[in-house]
Amino acid sequence: MRSNSSQHIIFMKRNGAVFIFVGALSSFLVYMLHDWYHTIFLQSIGISNEIGDAFGGFFIITFAYSCQFLTSFTIFHDIYYGLLHSNRQLHQVQKGMEAELGELNYLASTDRLTGAWNRRYLEEMVRTEIERLTQYHQPLSMILADIDHFKSVNDQFGHAVGDRVLITVAQSLRASLRGSDSLARWGGEEFVVLCPHTSLATAQVVAERLRSRIEATSFERVGQVTISLGIAECLIGESATHWFERADAALYRAKQSGRNRGDFAPEHNELLSGGGPLETGLVRLSWHPSYECGYAEIDRQHKLLFLGANHLLDAVFSGSPHEEIRQLIAHLLEEVARHFHDEEIVIAETAFPHFHAHCQLHANLLIKAQHLAQAFEAETLESGPLFQFLLGDVITKHMLGADREFFPYLKKQQ
Repeated sequence: MRSNSSQHIIFMKRNGAVFIFVGALSSFLVYMLHDWYHTIFLQSIGISNEIGDAFGGFFIITFAYSCQFLTSFTIFHDIYYGLLHSNRQLHQVQKGMEAELGELNYLASTDRLTGAWNRRYLEEMVRTEIERLTQYHQPLSMILADIDHFKSVNDQFGHAVGDRVLITVAQSLRASLRGSDSLARWGGEEFVVLCPHTSLATAQVVAERLRSRIEATSFERVGQVTISLGIAECLIGESATHWFERADAALYRAKQSGRNRGDFAPEHNELLSGGGPLETGLVRLSWHPSYECGYAEIDRQHKLLFLGANHLLDAVFSGSPHEEIRQLIAHLLEEVARHFHDEEIVIAETAFPHFHAHCQLHANLLIKAQHLAQAFEAETLESGPLFQFLLGDVITKHMLGADREFFPYLKKQQ
């Protein structure tokens, strides 16, 4: 492609030649027509030579300026459209460069083997999502997935087959994700699924769908491949490093519990009692002696609520019909309401100063639980928010939090 300055020089040379040619032609015509103009033309129209010369000079000057104007206009026209053509070419070059830069950025952000986002880009996304969590308090969860016995796949079938397993796992995981989720390869046989706007309970459902999808996939030459998963919800004020460590610890517990399953990192450490993943699902709530208040009936009902929550989780993770899950939810809410009623009778006989506030808390929890249950029954609400409320607000925050406030008064009475 020629530069603009080279094009301008060509335009100037060409139009300068045109200007010289027109000037030479004018001089030749004046010389050849001079005698005819004075002896024949001027006499035929009755004009004197002086007036004719003045008119002829005016005509020659006008003709010369007209030629100069036309030549200048031609030069301007050529330069303008030459620049326009050059700008169009530059625009095409710029679009091509932008496309190349976009392709380079994509290549720099993705894992070449699996097509998933790479670790560098994942760390950028995590920083962005943690900032959004801090600012807007939107839930944020992570699923850390690891291929079970992957080393034996490489040892037995070779690294080429191992690479195809990684590619197929990545494709299957990506096909099972929601639009807002992102899949990244953390390294080796480990993958990370970043789930914005997702609570721990919803992330558990997503993780079980991923586990089931991989378990049901047939891998060439290898047969069945399974994955283990660690799920963690990021806490406000928590660093990315600590969040990853909690997810990795949950993954380790899933591996230690037999693989092809998942475990979660609860927001409160007291929920964890040395594991307890489901045999065919993900997690279950485990009772610990430290949860006991010393009042036999209340402790018995708390244990029954843990059991009811686990039955509900089992049903969800095993893909039970919607009607069956609805019935389990209704039964669990009945047990919660009965427990709140019996608990209030017990607390009323103590000197607990916040008795009325505690009763109001019971009422508020029941109202919200019934509202969520109705929305789930009408299929206008997914299971995740309902489970998050039952496991987070009712069990974690209330049974293992607010209830502890009256425990000392029960012991004093006994």
